[in-house]
Amino acid sequence: MENLINQENLEDIREFIENKIADVPASYILCGAIGSILLSSYLSKIGKKQASSIIGKLSIPIAAIGIAKYKDLIKSELEFFEEPNVQNA
Repeated sequence: MENLINQENLEDIREFIENKIADVPASYILCGAIGSILLSSYLSKIGKKQASSIIGKLSIPIAAIGIAKYKDLIKSELEFFEEPNVQNA
């Protein structure tokens, strides 16, 4: 079976994911990462080690996506405030 994630379609996968989460606020994504960490902790406590490991490993990319979206939001807000005000000219 061919490896589905390779260099040729990696860009397509990235664009697909970005399009799907474009409307989701960064705070929701970060809350999802925290929720997955808490769920992983709970599953570990009740003895479901394998499920805990899988959920815990998902929290890292979710947090990274949320932080990247948050940084983009801050960057766009800074650019908005740095633009010269046309009305004052």
